[in-house]
Amino acid sequence: MAQPKCKFRGYTKVAYTNRGSISTSPIANASYAMQSAWERLSNLGVAIARVRRDKTRYEITTGDTFYAVHIGKSSFYIPLDNPNLPLNFARKVKLGEDNKGMQVLEVATNIDFSKFDKHIDLLENHLNPSIFKRLLNFVKSVFN
Repeated sequence: MAQPKCKFRGYTKVAYTNRGSISTSPIANASYAMQSAWERLSNLGVAIARVRRDKTRYEITTGDTFYAVHIGKSSFYIPLDNPNLPLNFARKVKLGEDNKGMQVLEVATNIDFSKFDKHIDLLENHLNPSIFKRLLNFVKSVFN
């Protein structure tokens, strides 16, 4: 099945969601590596992940609904525990009630997956500085 692609600012990107839509592909149709990244990010509490083609950022930001970690061309958006604004996706269910975990993975078609994987490692180290927590998360991911 061909993946829906979105032309944006002169380049092509692919977006994955749980079930897919007119403009996104279901994560079940993605490569094994992409599905594995989705699962790792979901276990870390990330709701939205983006891999850009050009823009590089190294910063941590907090908005009304998300805590965002930007590492190179990768950005990871984690919902705030007490957001200033409610966050709803298309089904109008507040994030955290029914639609927990990863919701959107958007990647440029020229993705360097090895760098993206390293960025996920850096994110995990930032969110879980304890070696014991990282080991526990690794064991959980193996048995899930």
